Amino acid sequence: MTIRRDHFKAFASVVEKHIDNYTVLQYGDAPNDQVQDWTPTQCMDCVKRYANRIESNRRGRVEVLRDMLKIAHFACLAFGKLQPTAEEIRRISAGD
Repeated sequence: MTIRRDHFKAFASVVEKHIDNYTVLQYGDAPNDQVQDWTPTQCMDCVKRYANRIESNRRGRVEVLRDMLKIAHFACLAFGKLQPTAEEIRRISAGD
């Protein structure tokens, strides 16, 4: 296990809690949430929107950190909507 992987796992754990305790409570869960019918591009548009407001720290540090979690979640949604094949996942995972 690498240090970067450990960092990511800790971050992923916070993302999971954010999804359970913030996103799902506010917007519902798949397949009944508003992003169900979105395209990967629409999800990535949200990534861009939240990334662009990171530098404006007007809403406070907690909201900046929450935006980072939203970025990760929308990137995950976009990845899933691209429907990668098992072979694509294998190649990516192997570093090909």
